[in-house]
Amino acid sequence: MKKSLLIIASFFCLKGFSQSSILITNVTNTASPIVISPNGIVSATTAAASPTKIDFDVKNTSPATKTYHVKRYDIVLNAVASTSTIADAYFCFGGNCYGSNVTLSLQSLTLTSGQSASELQGTYNMLTADLDEASAVGYSFIKYTVFNTANVSDSVQISIKYNAPAGVSELNNNALSSFEIFPNPATDVTVLKVNSQKAMDAKVIVYNALGAIVSEQPVVISEGKNKLEISVNDLSSGVYFAQIKMANGAVTKKLVVK
Repeated sequence: MKKSLLIIASFFCLKGFSQSSILITNVTNTASPIVISPNGIVSATTAAASPTKIDFDVKNTSPATKTYHVKRYDIVLNAVASTSTIADAYFCFGGNCYGSNVTLSLQSLTLTSGQSASELQGTYNMLTADLDEASAVGYSFIKYTVFNTANVSDSVQISIKYNAPAGVSELNNNALSSFEIFPNPATDVTVLKVNSQKAMDAKVIVYNALGAIVSEQPVVISEGKNKLEISVNDLSSGVYFAQIKMANGAVTKKLVVK
């Protein structure tokens, strides 16, 4: 049985799962709701030192009752060095709201066939994505995954890019100019290639599909090309997320193990 991840040499980035029973709609503008496709990107703008809220309705499109959770991934958070302030992401779902230190919803949401979160009584049943902007407006990139607790492959991921200039990349924002992982899916070993614009200390964190950490360790990223080999031979088959956490943000990518 595969159960652990061995990082032989340095690194990692995120996408999403395949859609099955979940339909997500941006209902921030109730007059013009917008259905968000799996791995869809929502663009938003913020104001300095002010909160921005985006509401997403979640619908169970399957013929059976299902229960859902939400996982938040902070890919990039705007940081203003002159004031030492950082944008703060948090969310509400299933009747509860969670601060920036909580990335996985503690309360689940159960929907019958064809039911939407907006149809339930009570507040905060829908997914509400919040961002408190830093002292100056800047680029932030947050991802949310809604998944079926009984089958984590039954899930949809969406992204929100705040104040993104044309062509901006979350890799560039974190001093990483390129990233590749191959093969993916992997069976025994996969190779990750990363180009960094500067040398830095970082931390590699690997999450399973439920958001639990299965591996965490410090790494040193060299300026220029970095090539690492990762053995997944002892890791259970499934979907994982490998994150490089740096001083000014984080980059995450889906890793599939066969």
